[in-house]
Amino acid sequence: MALTLQAGTRDRLAQHVCGQLAMLYPLSEPENDRAVVDEVLQEALRRMEIIVDAVRGFQPGRFDHLNTLQYASFLYLLGNAVHRQFSGNDMIDRLFGLNRMVSGLELFPAVTLPEPFFLSHALGAVLGNVSYGRHLVFFQNVTVGRVGDRRPQLGDRVVLFAGAAVTGNAVIGEGSVVSAGVQVHNLVVPPGSLVSAGPDGVSITPLRRDYHELYFRTKR
Repeated sequence: MALTLQAGTRDRLAQHVCGQLAMLYPLSEPENDRAVVDEVLQEALRRMEIIVDAVRGFQPGRFDHLNTLQYASFLYLLGNAVHRQFSGNDMIDRLFGLNRMVSGLELFPAVTLPEPFFLSHALGAVLGNVSYGRHLVFFQNVTVGRVGDRRPQLGDRVVLFAGAAVTGNAVIGEGSVVSAGVQVHNLVVPPGSLVSAGPDGVSITPLRRDYHELYFRTKR
C-alpha cells in the first residue's frame, strides 16, 4: 500500500527536497539532483512506510514532510538510498548536510539503521557507523560512536534517553534502556537491562517495564 503524502504527490515531494538542496548548495545542479532523487524516492518511501506504520505517534499510511521527526528520518533514508545506488555521488554529503541543518541530526547516510526506528527529538544526536538493531529509539544529544577501531553494538528494541552516550566496545543487549545522561563505555549490558547512574558509577539492573511499547505499535 502506497503512502499518502502531505506534499500531495511524489513529484511535489521531490521538488521540495531538490529546492532545499538548491538553496543550501547554490552550486549544485538541480536537474541532476532531480534525476537522482527520482531514482531513489520509491525505496525511501517504502522504508518510510515501515516507520510511520510502526511508531505510535505517527498516523499509519501517511508521510508528513512538515513533521520534523518524520522528515529527519526521510532525509536519512533518502541519503542512504543514494549511498547504496550511487556511491560517490556528492548528493550523499549534501543530503547529510541538509538533514543536519534542518533537524540538527548527525547521521551519515552510509550508516545502516534498520527499520523501524524512531527519532524522538533528535536535535544534537550523533550516531556513528556502528551496529544497530531494529526498533531503536533515541532522544536529543545522544552519542553513539567508535573509539579507534572499537565500535559499539546495539541490539533490537534499545532505547537511548536524552544525553546518553554509548562508546567503544560497549554492547547494549536487546530490550535494554540507557537512562538520560548516562555514559556506557566498553561495558556489556545484558538483554532487558536498565542502565542508570548509581552512587559508584554506572548501575545495571533488570528492567521492570517494557519501554518499547511506549513508542511502537508492534514488535514486528
